[in-house]
Amino acid sequence: MKKLIAGLVCAATAMCCAAVFTACDTETEEGVVNLVSVTASEIGSRSDVDYYVLPEPAASAKLKAVSGLNLVGDLQQLYGGEDGYPQAVVVAKTELLNYSVLGNFMDGLSATSDWLLSENTSIDTIVSAVQSNLADGMSPTFSANNLTKTVIENCGIYFTGAQDDKEEIVSFMSEFNSVSESSFGTPSDDFFFDNTIGAAIYSGTISVYAPDGAPALGLAYLMSGEYTLSSSVDYDVEYNIVDSSVISTYVTGSSPAADICVLPVNLATKLLGSGDTYKLIGTLTHGNLYMVSYDDTEITTSNLSSLIGKTVGVVNLANVPGLTFKVILKNNGIDYTELV
Repeated sequence: MKKLIAGLVCAATAMCCAAVFTACDTETEEGVVNLVSVTASEIGSRSDVDYYVLPEPAASAKLKAVSGLNLVGDLQQLYGGEDGYPQAVVVAKTELLNYSVLGNFMDGLSATSDWLLSENTSIDTIVSAVQSNLADGMSPTFSANNLTKTVIENCGIYFTGAQDDKEEIVSFMSEFNSVSESSFGTPSDDFFFDNTIGAAIYSGTISVYAPDGAPALGLAYLMSGEYTLSSSVDYDVEYNIVDSSVISTYVTGSSPAADICVLPVNLATKLLGSGDTYKLIGTLTHGNLYMVSYDDTEITTSNLSSLIGKTVGVVNLANVPGLTFKVILKNNGIDYTELV
């Protein structure tokens, strides 16, 4: 019914001016799933979109803010596998591997999941830890009003070491390459940190960068001040939560700003996969993508084909959300097309 109404509106508007007709002239295909790129602000507001794919915690924030939207699909379950898929990974400059502080940092990452979900850790404490490190002018993805322990659990935050995830990451990147117009490449063996940490004492400032959202939550314990990296007083740690659109700029160039950085797995592989300047020390989030819709029918692998002929709007269609959804469709023998 929504598509019928949208079609009538477009037809009527087209009679008024040709320019508007062009905007309404995007035709969907019946035998495929139609994919379109959307922004977070468009979730729930486009009459030409039947379903949306976006990450937590933004998904829960939208469900609370937009009346009638339902959580209808879990991409971690649709992808299969007990532990989801590697989504955001942590990289560190190669020279930092010589210092014992890196081991302390990794221990903090490993303890973060339990800290986040503990009844003794308040939502206000978590939100404050993240928001106090937001880049100037940024609006937070989540607040104390829409962040809950359930939402945090949906974010798939638990740190696993590079050697434990090596085969999974290589395999996942191979799947990404099969659905991407341009290859992200294959990470080399040298890209994966071998857990050999030096004993040198670090002196100076360690700069840590991460995009807002689930990756930022993955650093919340370290940013809260409740975890102490080391008894040494020779160094400081500076945390920076930035917009996801600029996160890659902090690991590129002749003198990259980030000593430690959280990146989408595809960007980490494409930009740093040789292992020359950075090593992957582990995976921080293992899938946190969900589908929402005004339709309340749950989407599972058994009825995934019901999306054929429908339009699915994906936040970051060209990156992990879109690539993961394309892999799911491909693995289930479902064709798709991207609408311009």
